[in-house]
Amino acid sequence: MNCTKCSYLLWDLRECRCPECAEPFDVTHYAFQPACVHFACPHCEQHYLGTDEMGLPAPRRFECLRCRESVDVSTMSVHPLTDDAFGEPQIHGTPWDYRDRVGFLPALLDGVARLATQPGEYFRRATRSRGSQLFSILCAYLSAAVSIALFAFLIKGHVIGAASGAAFLADPRFWIVLAIGVPVVQIAWNYMYGFFIFAVLKLLGLPSGDYDRSVHAVAYGSAVLPALFLLPPVGLPWYINVVSSGVEHFNGTTRGRAVLAAIVPLLLAGNLVLCFLFATYLA
Repeated sequence: MNCTKCSYLLWDLRECRCPECAEPFDVTHYAFQPACVHFACPHCEQHYLGTDEMGLPAPRRFECLRCRESVDVSTMSVHPLTDDAFGEPQIHGTPWDYRDRVGFLPALLDGVARLATQPGEYFRRATRSRGSQLFSILCAYLSAAVSIALFAFLIKGHVIGAASGAAFLADPRFWIVLAIGVPVVQIAWNYMYGFFIFAVLKLLGLPSGDYDRSVHAVAYGSAVLPALFLLPPVGLPWYINVVSSGVEHFNGTTRGRAVLAAIVPLLLAGNLVLCFLFATYLA
């Protein structure tokens, strides 16, 4: 019975929280071998064996035979009775997948932090359909806020004309366009970039590639958008790394193919922009 976040052993704990990473857990989210573990009442340590199909005590809520306190199986301590006893996690996912249980803001911040630092591990646990578009929109708003803060800092430092810059930020039309435009542009980018990634995967001969999977990978890549806008030489490879990790996981492909699928559309887009600028210059 290991923590799904850090793999720490969770036997004999009085509190249902991993001592290593502080990730909360629910005992009923694991399945156990029959007669290989026992469950202890959190009030008096009275032991019970699991009797249902998941190796858990039944019913899930009952009155303790010893102390007569109400017991919820989800909070019971689990003790192994054999050397090969194990608890198999039945619910996989990230805090963002279960944000209604762990809290919206903590789940969002956890996603941003772990996608930025451990994208492979995050995607290994992520369920691709649970709110990836909402996650990307919130990250896009965060990126816009960071960019505006930098813009205001440059105005204050007289790098940008103070009068014109302040007037720009004070214009209510700017904020209206920003509020409406950020989600529209972000969703359009998710689907457009996801389509080209999907197309590259197909050209590379991946028969199981799926368009929606690629879109979700791009959406979760939005976690590092602030770095992409603030410091492109660092943010761009960082963004490619996160997106390609999602493509690799969601599409079941190799790391090399995933990186290639993430890079090729960006190279094509960059060449088109350069051609447009060159043509404009010549005109």
